[in-house]
Amino acid sequence: MAGLEVLFASAAPAITCAQDALVCFLHWEVITHGYYGLGAGDQPGPNDKKSELLPAEWNNNKDLYVLRYESKDGSRKLLVKAVTVENSMIINVLECGSQQVSDLTLNLNDYIDSEHLIDFHRAYKNSEELRSRIVSGIITPIHEHWDKASISSPHREFPPATAREVDPLRIQPHHPRTSQQPPW
Repeated sequence: MAGLEVLFASAAPAITCAQDALVCFLHWEVITHGYYGLGAGDQPGPNDKKSELLPAEWNNNKDLYVLRYESKDGSRKLLVKAVTVENSMIINVLECGSQQVSDLTLNLNDYIDSEHLIDFHRAYKNSEELRSRIVSGIITPIHEHWDKASISSPHREFPPATAREVDPLRIQPHHPRTSQQPPW
């Protein structure tokens, strides 16, 4: 899990609850699948910049986290919303271009040790399972839909046209029949 520890260390002063730790893990997973973070909130802001770090004010609301991402090639944008409901977190991801939505519900107690949020090595429990659930529940469905869309409307290549095929006003040469004459 190269990079998660560094991300966690950079966000550690702001991580004050299990939801924060889970969103940090989710952010890292999205980043490792080819995205940059743009910012927090539904709408783009003047301070948006592509980054692998969590944006400023990413955890101002502990009940609703809203993060925006853009693929490294600039072809896709994601809007991620994570809502806390009791001991669970419901994560919704919208791929803005196709309007494809995927969602995942996670029990915070299954993956985060709230007693040890300051210690990276103890904060996450079952991290491989958490990673697998995020990939299979969120990342893969979004990428599969995107891949299907690009396959179903492939770019067709046509051979270069000849002069006859290009000029619609060109009259075909008239070749009289040289076979039999009519019987009259």
